[in-house]
Amino acid sequence: MATTKQKAKKVVAPVLVGLDVGFGDTKRLSNIFPQLKVMPSAVIPGTKPKNSRIFDAEEIQEDSLIVTTEDGTYYVGNQAMVAPVPGNRRTQIRDRANDPISRTLFYTNIALSVPHEEGEYDVYVMTGLPNDDYDLSIKNNLDEFLNKSYEIEFHLSPTKTIKKTINIVGHHILRQPEGSVTYNYFEFDMQEFLLPGPNARDTIGIIDLGHVTSDFALFRNGEIIEDDGVNDSSVGVTEVYRRLRKRLIIKLDREGIDLKVKEQDLDIAVRTGKIKYLDKDIDVSEEVQQTAEEVAKIIAGEVLDAWGNETNRLELILLAGGGSHIFGKYLHQEFEARNKQGFLTIDTPQFSNVYGFYMYGCMIQVEDLGQDEVLKTYVAPVFEGVA
Repeated sequence: MATTKQKAKKVVAPVLVGLDVGFGDTKRLSNIFPQLKVMPSAVIPGTKPKNSRIFDAEEIQEDSLIVTTEDGTYYVGNQAMVAPVPGNRRTQIRDRANDPISRTLFYTNIALSVPHEEGEYDVYVMTGLPNDDYDLSIKNNLDEFLNKSYEIEFHLSPTKTIKKTINIVGHHILRQPEGSVTYNYFEFDMQEFLLPGPNARDTIGIIDLGHVTSDFALFRNGEIIEDDGVNDSSVGVTEVYRRLRKRLIIKLDREGIDLKVKEQDLDIAVRTGKIKYLDKDIDVSEEVQQTAEEVAKIIAGEVLDAWGNETNRLELILLAGGGSHIFGKYLHQEFEARNKQGFLTIDTPQFSNVYGFYMYGCMIQVEDLGQDEVLKTYVAPVFEGVA
């Protein structure tokens, strides 16, 4: 009896999302919205809009996000930062899956990566965790969290919402430094698909300066060296904030200025060297510099202790992460003082992880879709010059 050969079922490409949920900022991009987006990693409990004079939008506005998920209704991102309510906006809880702030950041940013229309969307999520968290139950919990579908409602006005159902059809969690090294080591090519980039080296060390942790690791030929002794974490930007807050309280008190130093003030201070008081700018650049130098010494010491003699074999030491603008110069000085050369800050260091996560996701999709489809669907929309 003859058998009928079934036609192979065409695989439908999900939306590919690169997502870096940091403790300071959250970064994302997708093949639907290829322009990188950044929001403060800020979430506070909120209420649905009641006043149409304040909230009356026709489409999703990222500066005024109010969302409802299974956890409740929340202000997210800039809306959380400006809402006149007390309490912490950012979390330092590392178990992301069991923290409502982190869950809301994942829910919201994944949903913002698909079309801004009501509907049901399949997504593949690429994200990362700090070294200290990767081998703990924290990763297992995040794996479980990212293995389910969810619904989210964006509130535009008292009467208008956009509801999305998100089906996470796959995900992959990397160590945080793997994102930056992938972005630095490889580049896409229409003929070869993937080639070594201009900064590719056989042996690379990376220091990824984050908000709560600074992760460091060693890589050989673009792959992480699996050794707990050389892949670890140190302090991050929050240590600068903690020390700087004390310095500024003393400085302001001596100048007779009654100002409670908030996290928003510290954000501005480390970026500009100034804080606002009434209609004046107060110069705090000296305090910022002193604090950054202190913390850079701590990070450099812990990195060099962990890497030991391996530092002398490295062909390149990369600096990445959002803290690069604070520590970069001082870490360069610390390494040069110890005769450690080949120090390079990655282009757009604060975004290198999320670009690397996305690139890694493109590589994973090849197995299901093939190189040509991945280049067309995922690579070309995001990376200029590959089309």
